[in-house]
Amino acid sequence: MTAAAHDPSSSERLCGACGMCCDGVLFHSVELQAGENPRQLSALGLKLRRKKGVEFFLQPCSAHREESGACSCTIYEDRPSRCRLFNCRQILAVEAGSVSEADALEKIRNARAQVARVNDLISRLGESNPARSLAHRTANALTLAEGAERTELHDELDATMKGLEGFLAKEFRIG
Repeated sequence: MTAAAHDPSSSERLCGACGMCCDGVLFHSVELQAGENPRQLSALGLKLRRKKGVEFFLQPCSAHREESGACSCTIYEDRPSRCRLFNCRQILAVEAGSVSEADALEKIRNARAQVARVNDLISRLGESNPARSLAHRTANALTLAEGAERTELHDELDATMKGLEGFLAKEFRIG
């Protein structure tokens, strides 16, 4: 099938609009599974780490791309099994017919707006390491230097991140 004739599935459209399982919002790392070839994945550009005999890569994933609001994976055909097998609650609900694609897209837009707000607050507090997960960047922004006092901005970030985490747990995370 040619690219022009390809009709993306609901899950492809939802993933393309979301990307939170790859960009460091939902997860901070992804463990490789038995049988996966770390050398091959490294050759594809994943920056693997090893800790206590477990190989993993940190989020945001180096293969994740976001351009003009559309997400993609540069190693999609060769991505690790955890990436292949993961379906968020929104995809599962659409596939089960209990939620419409439009409603799922609205939840994604809501989550992305909350993420943008958290990112804005993090930036205003001076933490800006985009190579770390959202949770790590939030924790860093909320960590006060010795002698520093917590401000209303810290409280707002803390409350906004807690609200986002609750929303993600209810609407996107599995288990």
